[in-house]
Amino acid sequence: MGDTELSYYLPSRADGVNDMFSYTAPTSPADAIRKASALLKLQKDVSRDEIMDRYLNGRRLLGDNRLSYLIFTENSPTTEKDHAEFSLFICTAHFSSDGTTTHRLINEFFTTIAGTERGSACTATELEELVRREWQARWGSGSPTVVLPPPVEERLPPVRGAFKKAAGRVDFLNSSRKHIGGHVLPRTEGANRKMTVQTITFDESTSRTILRKCKSQGVSVSNAMFALCALAWTRTQLERGVELRTDLPIMMYTAINLRPYLLPSDSSYWFSALGFFNVMLPSFLPSTSLSGDWKALRSTFWHRARSAKAQSARAAKHPMLATRAREMARQRSETAKAFAVEDDAKEFGLPMPPRTPSSSPTLAEKFTPPSAALLGLSHFGDLDGIYTEKDYPSVQLHSMTGGTRIRPGGLLLFAGTFTRKVMLVLQYDVNGFKDGMVEAWWKDLLGGFEELLGGKPAARL
Repeated sequence: MGDTELSYYLPSRADGVNDMFSYTAPTSPADAIRKASALLKLQKDVSRDEIMDRYLNGRRLLGDNRLSYLIFTENSPTTEKDHAEFSLFICTAHFSSDGTTTHRLINEFFTTIAGTERGSACTATELEELVRREWQARWGSGSPTVVLPPPVEERLPPVRGAFKKAAGRVDFLNSSRKHIGGHVLPRTEGANRKMTVQTITFDESTSRTILRKCKSQGVSVSNAMFALCALAWTRTQLERGVELRTDLPIMMYTAINLRPYLLPSDSSYWFSALGFFNVMLPSFLPSTSLSGDWKALRSTFWHRARSAKAQSARAAKHPMLATRAREMARQRSETAKAFAVEDDAKEFGLPMPPRTPSSSPTLAEKFTPPSAALLGLSHFGDLDGIYTEKDYPSVQLHSMTGGTRIRPGGLLLFAGTFTRKVMLVLQYDVNGFKDGMVEAWWKDLLGGFEELLGGKPAARL
């Protein structure tokens, strides 16, 4: 098991956070269909909010014998003749997949059941034949076949030689020391975790305006979101009369898709390939716009969006990216192992082991600045590049949302484009933060989005 997989597996055991399990190959095509049938739920007229709440806050849906699950809901009849509306929920273990793999799977699902190559919808008999051919190709020879892809760390360009490995570790430590962040959303302790997901969608016309404005300033929507998140945090603090640490920057962490950097492989695309880096922006307002009015902050907003772009580009193009990704995975794995020991002690009623640092801090390390992140901000990019709707014209995609079982006090923000519409997806623990701070910050962020980017939401899910 690779470090990335361990970093998701070990924390998942207590409450199904992220979820991680094992896999046993089917013994025959009939066995594959039987097992798949147990991982499918067909239902009618159950709202998306209810399904999402059950998955995020209810009993653990995935488990040792359930690596994935498909919920297919037929919604109330539409007014259009010969049309029906369905909601498709695909639940997968995070250790084995990420956003890119999940969206590729969904596109394959629609292509399989409604693709144009056959000239008509796929029948049950055709699907059974497809399963037979797939099973025969993978396991029919009688000899064991490795179908699970190798850990992402094994597919990163190797670092050979003790000197290069040592240089990589030194580079990682030096870069980590530059990650300074002194702002966090105030959290509560002891409350039961209750996750909520809010999805904001802008119509196609508004989305074109948003993309055009960003392009005119030489940035992307993702770059702009970093600036908006930071400025909205500063404004929210000032509006509440909170003393702001303007001497420390606002840090946000984000994921990077490592697939473009991996060595070629003929294995499945179904694996997690995420690296992480941080973006840091100032927490102060310029003297010309101390009022915090969004109009007065326009030039500051675009300047900081370009700063976020430059930081993101440096991280993505850095010659030590592969080494940093491998070291980050190792660090996250070590942290997960430490928490796993505590989880085991709690479960079995054993004394809580003391936390011991991996090495004694030096004098300089004892006085290092804080490295706290305000939130995680991920970008799923332009999903229209993954979904080939022309291949299944009988299916019309119109909305999308998502969520993951994160720990108490968690907060994640996703941004991207789906069906030519810009989307924002906020997920957080409503019981994990103090004084309605998240709600106030989110309201301010959306106000800034409308004022600076011309984006007034067309739908809220």
